[in-house]
Amino acid sequence: MSSNKRGFTLIEAVIAMALASAGLASVYQVYASAARAERASAETETAIRLAEMLFASGEPGTGEAEGFAWTVSVAPTPGFDGLEQVTLTLTTQAGRTIELQRDRPVRSEGAQ
Repeated sequence: MSSNKRGFTLIEAVIAMALASAGLASVYQVYASAARAERASAETETAIRLAEMLFASGEPGTGEAEGFAWTVSVAPTPGFDGLEQVTLTLTTQAGRTIELQRDRPVRSEGAQ
């Protein structure tokens, strides 16, 4: 028995749908990955700007700014007279913690 009907069988249609679904899933994965990377990049850029501002002031304390909770602490640098270590801890809204340290000359009481 031969058939002159043209078209796709059910099996061919199911296979085509599976392949299309796999292709769309991989495109979605790439898009989601790029969106996460862009958010992390923007977060890091904001953290850098905030860290520069907080290191410039160098005053110990805690606070919140631009979606970050921050803490600045100042302690003597071990093994070095005349230097103090400024530690900045930033916590993002997503819970990521960034800790930065910088040494600087000890500030005298009246100096700014």
